[in-house]
Amino acid sequence: MLVALLLFPLIAPVAGIAALAEKIVEQSDAEYRDKTKISMELAEVQIQLDLGQISEDEYYEREQELMRKLAVIEALEEEEEG
Repeated sequence: MLVALLLFPLIAPVAGIAALAEKIVEQSDAEYRDKTKISMELAEVQIQLDLGQISEDEYYEREQELMRKLAVIEALEEEEEG
């Protein structure tokens, strides 16, 4: 018990940092898996194409990237379900 009290000032910050890192990973994962965000990005890219802000090649490249992300998210969801 005495050792724990003496080491507390050293251990407590490490435990706090570990808990913070875990929360950051959870938040990052939640943002990565947000299908709504990806759908909004797809709509934004379509608008950019319609306004002539990007070329068709840029549009198709970005669209494929976003569709791959959606496919990964859906595969992860299926894996988690069963």
